[in-house]
Amino acid sequence: MPADVTLNQSAKVARLRPTSPVRLARRVLWLAMRVAMPVVSVMLLWYLAIWLSGLPAFVIPLPERVLEVLWEERAFIFGHLLSTLQVAAIGFLWANVAGIGLAVLFDLLPPTRHMLMPAAITLRNVPYIALISVLMLAFGDSILSKTTIVALAGFFPVLINTMHGLRAADEVQLDRMRILNASWWQTFSQVRLPYALPSIVAAQEITGSGSIIVAIAAEWMISSTGLGYVINHAMQNYRGDKVYAVALLATALSFLIYSFVHALGKRLDWRAAGEQRRG
Repeated sequence: MPADVTLNQSAKVARLRPTSPVRLARRVLWLAMRVAMPVVSVMLLWYLAIWLSGLPAFVIPLPERVLEVLWEERAFIFGHLLSTLQVAAIGFLWANVAGIGLAVLFDLLPPTRHMLMPAAITLRNVPYIALISVLMLAFGDSILSKTTIVALAGFFPVLINTMHGLRAADEVQLDRMRILNASWWQTFSQVRLPYALPSIVAAQEITGSGSIIVAIAAEWMISSTGLGYVINHAMQNYRGDKVYAVALLATALSFLIYSFVHALGKRLDWRAAGEQRRG
């Protein structure tokens, strides 16, 4: 192909492609719409519920009143928010240690799965109210009792997803490692763990966002600090607007955690990146 024809075609393609500022503006607009649409839909449903139900403001306060409470009592709420975040973070950490640790143990020593999996399923299905009551009797209003509840609520999704990911390893790659007489650790670190990584990240979306909600529930039952305590205090004083404020804050935090983990998971999902490159 002549050089002048190639240059003309390249110039036409360059003119057809949007400029960098245009692409940036489109991306910003797309992100703004993704954030705005859920907010607008929630607000519409909120006002619709107020209009159709006819319930008093204590039961369904106006959204603007809830935002006022968040601003006016920000110091009080923020202080208890730090306590909730501490409980959620420690419980989330222990959930991952227990879930990933058990999954690795089951891969290393398969007979342990038949020994320990029934206990894990039993713990998963015990009502949280019963667990909280027992922990309250054993440890009182302590961070140990609250973080244990968060860990017990989160470790099972981590365990199941990690087990599924470890079993999803490519059989061809596993056969190659066997032919090379690779050790268990070499097979695990170079084949099984990379294949399990997307499943582990998916578990974090569940456990990470849910840890805030479980921490608040535990604090509501047994604590004198945290957002759960704020809800209890607000209910005793007939402050429905403060209850909604805490609920709105907890929902926003859970959504942010989920979005962060989801975005991180996309970057870590090497299989999806490979498919995009092949496409």
